[in-house]
Amino acid sequence: MAIDILQISKNALEAQKTNPNVINASIGMFFDEERKIGGMPAVSKALRALPDMSVMPYPAVDGGKEFKDNVIAWTFGKYEERIRQEMFVDACATPGGSGAIASTFSVYAKPNDYIFVSNIRWQYDRFADRAHLRIFEHNMFKDDGFDLDSFDESLKRLCEIQKQVIVIVNDPCHNPTGYTLSQYEFKRIIDILNKYDQNDIVFLYDVAYLEYTSEEDSRIKMLELLTLKEHVMTVLAFSGSKTFGVYGLRLGAAIGLSKNKKHIDNFRPRFVNEARGSWSATPTISIELLNHFSRKENHQLFSKDLEYIKEIVAKRSQSFISQANEIGLKTYPFKSGFYVIVLTDKPMEVFEKLSNNGIYLVPMENGIRIALCSISLKEIDGLPKKIKTYL
Repeated sequence: MAIDILQISKNALEAQKTNPNVINASIGMFFDEERKIGGMPAVSKALRALPDMSVMPYPAVDGGKEFKDNVIAWTFGKYEERIRQEMFVDACATPGGSGAIASTFSVYAKPNDYIFVSNIRWQYDRFADRAHLRIFEHNMFKDDGFDLDSFDESLKRLCEIQKQVIVIVNDPCHNPTGYTLSQYEFKRIIDILNKYDQNDIVFLYDVAYLEYTSEEDSRIKMLELLTLKEHVMTVLAFSGSKTFGVYGLRLGAAIGLSKNKKHIDNFRPRFVNEARGSWSATPTISIELLNHFSRKENHQLFSKDLEYIKEIVAKRSQSFISQANEIGLKTYPFKSGFYVIVLTDKPMEVFEKLSNNGIYLVPMENGIRIALCSISLKEIDGLPKKIKTYL
């Protein structure tokens, strides 16, 4: 569904100027309980304190050694050393997680190839359209969990018709459903990728919401990547824009991981070439922001702000889901994160009714997405009931 989410949000913000009761639950940005952005004071302060030489010069196209080491360490956390011991790793700075996705498509796919992705998904289709790629879907849910059978059976069919396959998994806090794979489900996905060793698999692991999961250990699933065979090249799409709440600064990285050294030897020149020919370089200020918070003393300040945001978003999701359950408003399985989807077979009709009545959500296939990150607890109170009125 070709929906311009940014335009929906702009329309909502305009409507709020004349009617403060308008609810803008369309955009994936954190707003505090007073409808103000900037939920991380440590980030705001750090940005304003960066010297000119950390903001204005051109950066290295790949972000430079310090950035690459830092973003790898950040993404893998306490498991970095073990992963580096058992796998070959490299990274390239990108403008947001979106840049990592777009460059992966450009580097590893040919026009008219299929990419493998769930039937409920973020707008990977836009990137596929630009790269002249097609979509090959698997069913995402079976009962209240991930449909592993469909993932396996659909991938088998695609591998029979296409030698190299890009497989996309968005986890944790899947956008747009808020689902997070269990350790078992993720392990089974890895096992399935390993089955198709006569194909070249590019595993595009979109971890944009890595910091916002409710899991006790947000990175332990990374260890499952160590069991991948040599025919699999993993590219992790990291989003610093989401991590630090600096959505317009476009901070991200593509992190390459493989047991096959040739995969990683080819990774850097191909991604650097793609970057140089597409966006030139990621903003220097973004690169330096991650470097700044990678230092232990600064990371503690970031962690304090992050816990505050996670606590608020968790309260919002608990409130929405409990109210929805009370009135029988059906959603896809939700675990944690910024979004939840209310099910409807008339998404555009429901979207139009709601927006005409001052509630701005995002229509999707078989549902409407609510960005819990952007609305207050006060706005959530009674919202499921209002939504059900228009279903």
